[in-house]
Order: sequence, then structure tokens, then C-alpha cells
Amino acid sequence: MILGYLALMIGCFLEGETSLLAASFAAHRGMLEIVPVFIIAYVTTQIADWTWFIAGRTHGKRILEKRPSWNRKLKHIYRLILKYPVLILLTYRFFYGMRSIIPFTVGMSAIPYRKFMIFSLIGTSLWTLTMCSAGYFFGAILEANIDRLKEYEIEILIILIVVGISTGLIIRHIQNRKYSYNSIKK
Repeated sequence: MILGYLALMIGCFLEGETSLLAASFAAHRGMLEIVPVFIIAYVTTQIADWTWFIAGRTHGKRILEKRPSWNRKLKHIYRLILKYPVLILLTYRFFYGMRSIIPFTVGMSAIPYRKFMIFSLIGTSLWTLTMCSAGYFFGAILEANIDRLKEYEIEILIILIVVGISTGLIIRHIQNRKYSYNSIKK
């Protein structure tokens, strides 16, 4: 059980969605408890968001000098933040593959700490509640068919994790190729 919570903590710091969905599913199956899953996901997500925000605020320019390929992506995100600050601050957690780059970019912007904190707390609450509910609901659907699936429950959990991580890596690869191609094209 402790390993499940530790995996959730690491997963929420690095990626988030897949880890929380899997942990919520495991909570529905009785392998974990849903309240600690929610709290661990919420706190770890806040730590990750603030790590990226502070990195952007304190070391953003220096990091960009070392990674010039990030400039194009950050400029696009920065324009979106300027145009829709409240919407972006409330919903960036739902943009798969952007959960670290957006708080980093916000950190580099003129948005004050306090505003980021308020919207980060609200946005993370919405995201954590949504993901926990989705994983738990998915568990309820599976439970209705559990007699057929019970002998494969660990395998299903592993497949969900692998598919989620693979999807994230594929999306990240496609996004990186897109930006690389666009920078070569121009």
C-alpha cells in the first residue's frame, strides 16, 4: 500500500494524469484509500507547480539561454497567458504535456505570486477532483463487469499505466517534432 502512495507521489510530480487515474482506480478496488490519494495528488501537484513557477521566476532567462529551442513554445504560451490569464491559470493542468511549461512561463511573466497561488490552489482542486472522480468512476464501471475481469485486475492496472505513459511520451515527441520542424521551416 505504501508503495502505491509513493508511486502516486512520484507520478504526480512528473506527469500526473495517469498516476492519479490509476491510484483512484486502485482506491475503488480497495488497494488504496481515496482520501489519501486525493491529498497526496493535490499536495504533490502543488509542489510540482510551484517548483516550475519558481524556476521560471528565478532562473527562467538563464534556463532559456541554455535551451533556446524552448523560446518558440514559451512565446506562444506567453501570448495565451497575456490574452486569457484567468482561463489559463485555472485550466492549464488539463492541458496534457503542458503542466510544467505553463507554470514555468507564468513564473517568467509579470503575474504576481499571490495571483498564481490563488488560481493554482483552485485549478489544482478542480483537476484533482476531476481525475480522482474519473478513476473512481472507471473502477465502478469495471466493478459491474468484475466477474469477467477480476483475474486480470493487476494486468489492467499495469496496462493503464503503460498506455498513459506511452501516450504522454508520444504526444511530447510529436509536439517536439512540430516545434523543431516549424523552426527549421522559418
